[in-house]
Amino acid sequence: MLTASVHKKLVVLVVLILLGAVLRADAAVSDAELTRNIQRQISGLDYGAQRPVVMVSEGVVTLTGTVATLWLKQETISRVLKVEGIARLVSELTIPRAESDEKLAMEVVDKIQHYDLFTVYDYFQGGVKNGVVHLSGAVTEPKKLDDVVERVAKVRGVQEIDNKVTVLPANQEDDRLRLTIARAIYSQPDFERYSMANPPIHVLVDKGHVTLVGVVRPEIEKRKAFEAARFVNGVLALDDKVVVARR
Repeated sequence: MLTASVHKKLVVLVVLILLGAVLRADAAVSDAELTRNIQRQISGLDYGAQRPVVMVSEGVVTLTGTVATLWLKQETISRVLKVEGIARLVSELTIPRAESDEKLAMEVVDKIQHYDLFTVYDYFQGGVKNGVVHLSGAVTEPKKLDDVVERVAKVRGVQEIDNKVTVLPANQEDDRLRLTIARAIYSQPDFERYSMANPPIHVLVDKGHVTLVGVVRPEIEKRKAFEAARFVNGVLALDDKVVVARR
C-alpha cells in the first residue's frame, strides 16, 4: 500500500504533468492561426490577380501557385519564414518563363547598365541559360551588388541567379589608383566621345592589382588605355583584359 506521503507526491506529479501538457497545447500555434498569420505577413506584396495558395498541415507550410518574378518568390518565402510556429516550409512557387534566353539577357543587361551607381570602377559579365542568370565581375561596394541582384531578380522570366560577383576590398590607396587611372585613360582625345555612364573600359583595382576590362573597337584604344594605366604610380600589377570588337 502507498503511504500518504508517497500518494501525495504522485498526485502532485500527475498534476504537474497535466499542467505541462496544457501549457504545451496553449503554446502550440494551430494550423488555422498559422494560416492567418502567414496571410497577414504577405498581404503587402503585390501579386496581381492571383495570390499564392497557403496550405498548413501540422505546422508544415506549403506554398503553391505562380508569382511574377524571382524577387517576389524570394520575398514571399522570406516573409513567411518570419512567422513563429512553422515546423517546415515547402515552396512550390513557380515563375513564368521568358520568351527566350536571348531576350531575357537583353533585359538583364539593360537593368544593370541603367543602375545609377554603376560606374567605370565596376564590371558585370555573364549569361543566361534556361532562365538562370549567371553573373560574375567585381563591384566596389556591397550595396551595389545587393541592388543589382535585386534589379535582376525583378526581371520577369528570371528563374534563379548564380551570383559570383566579387566585392572589392575598400582602401584609400585603391581608391586613388581607380581615380588616377580612369582620369589618365578618359582624358585622352580618343576617349572624349565616350559617356562615363557606359564606359568601354572599366578599371578594377584590388590591393594595387589593376585589371582593365571591356570592349573597344579600334586597336589603338586598347593600347592607349594600357599605356595610360601602366605608368600610374602605385600599380603593382596590370592585367589587360580589354577585347577589340570585330567589325
